[in-house]
Amino acid sequence: MEVYLLLFFSGVVAGFAAGLFGIGGGVILVPMFNYFFSSYLDVPEELGFKISVATSLAVITVSTLFTSGVHVLSGKVDLKELLKLLPWVFVGIAGGVLFSYLISGHILKKIFGVFLLSLSVKLITDRQGAPRVSLSERVLLPAVLLLSAFASALLGIGGGIVVNTLLFSLSRIETRKVVALASVVSFINALLGTLLYMSVPAQKALEWQLGYIYLPAAVLVALGGVIGSRFGVKLLHRLNQHLLKRLFGLLLVLIGLKMVIK
Repeated sequence: MEVYLLLFFSGVVAGFAAGLFGIGGGVILVPMFNYFFSSYLDVPEELGFKISVATSLAVITVSTLFTSGVHVLSGKVDLKELLKLLPWVFVGIAGGVLFSYLISGHILKKIFGVFLLSLSVKLITDRQGAPRVSLSERVLLPAVLLLSAFASALLGIGGGIVVNTLLFSLSRIETRKVVALASVVSFINALLGTLLYMSVPAQKALEWQLGYIYLPAAVLVALGGVIGSRFGVKLLHRLNQHLLKRLFGLLLVLIGLKMVIK
């Protein structure tokens, strides 16, 4: 029972941080799960990090369902165009899951650490209003969605940060449309990644483990995250957002370095 309560309150904290810093949950969830599985459930790191990645995607599937649905219903995402791009998403997800399955959990952890360090540089140095270049959407969108899906499945993130970063920098697509697309893509990435990670053969270390996904953690953290994110969003509007992102960037530096070095 104590373990389950800890998972629920961890979800509240992760949701609060995601809402406060405006960053996708996977950046927070994967390190949190990695620590939880190794410290409280004695799962070997080689397996524990892969379970962390997969379980993070299951949580993100729940956390992005509502917001992505709102964007679709409001017409901010062109579903016909998105359907044409889905094959690229499928390829990216399958490639990410396969690559994660084939490499060791130790190497995967270091790759995640490098990702955190790269993201921290963007958060710390990001300047609003930076000039954009403009590339053809016919070429850019498939490439961005493919890369986003691959990173999502490999690292346990929604992939929205990849969509936002590249489209804000390399296209002139309207900001609200980019944000809406990133939200919907995050849900699709997480859902497909969850289904694949549930299906692949995996060493079983925990009761209620389905494939690489630890079901109690996915459910309880998702529930806690819904509660925590609301408090985080409310506090976000009262604080200096640029300062918050830089402080969060510094936190990611510390976490990323620990993952790369250890």
